[in-house]
Amino acid sequence: MAANSAGRDLLALARPALAPTAAADVLAGAAFAGGAPAAATALAAVGSACLYMGGMVQNDLCDRERDAALGRNRPLARRPERVPRAYALLAALFVAGLALTALAGAALLGAAVLLAASAYNLGLKLRFPVDALVLGLARALNLGIGLHLAAAPGAAFPWLYAGAYFAYVAGVVAASRVEDLRVEPTVRLALLFVFPVQAAALLLPPLLWRVPVWPFAVAAALLLAALVAAYRGASRLATERYVRRSLLLVFLFHAAALAAHGKTDALPPLLGCAAASCALLALRAPPTSARPPAAGPGAPAGPC
Repeated sequence: MAANSAGRDLLALARPALAPTAAADVLAGAAFAGGAPAAATALAAVGSACLYMGGMVQNDLCDRERDAALGRNRPLARRPERVPRAYALLAALFVAGLALTALAGAALLGAAVLLAASAYNLGLKLRFPVDALVLGLARALNLGIGLHLAAAPGAAFPWLYAGAYFAYVAGVVAASRVEDLRVEPTVRLALLFVFPVQAAALLLPPLLWRVPVWPFAVAAALLLAALVAAYRGASRLATERYVRRSLLLVFLFHAAALAAHGKTDALPPLLGCAAASCALLALRAPPTSARPPAAGPGAPAGPC
């Protein structure tokens, strides 16, 4: 029974339900650049998912003391004796991610994604806005893995697409900072500042590309619905849900960009990734209530 509990906790560290969003970056980048060999794309997509999960484990390892002080229901905050196993899982995921992206032919970009994520986790986290920009860069580089695999020599790099995606992910990171705020009016105000960045990232590309705007408008409408729910709740849990929904909209962001350019043959793999994420989220055990945040001068406060 204890072994099963330890296994579930280690799996929870890696956030496997959201790892398909990283794989979708690679798939979308490859399709946008004209397609890449299926084997290389599959290797890179799985490698990217491994790097994502490794980054999540690293995140919890770096945050375990802060999570305990804030009363977050995270595995290492509850069971610090599992830290050695978490380090082993981190090493396995990073090695697998680097090996798979190297086999696919994108070793340097895979290493760049790992370095950006590690820079965020080990030194730049909570240094807003640098932390948001670094993670936005990590996901744009992730997209670049797919573009690199498919692009012919001399092919134009889709800067608008990559730039919009960078801005969107930076907005997601900024929204995650709101989770640490404890005053409801401040939470609401912060969400109102974050939402326009994400909405602009979704809506500017179709306007500048002169392609149908409705797929992007659907994504923006879903994001607005998530914002309304978070705004009304104005709590850590409500904000966490907004961040999770924003990440799930990555699938729609990529699908809209590809459909707008007539690359509909690339949509089934993206939909498969989205279905995998939704299924894993549905299977996830509901979280137990977290204890109240620690009080006093030693308790971290604010989005610092």
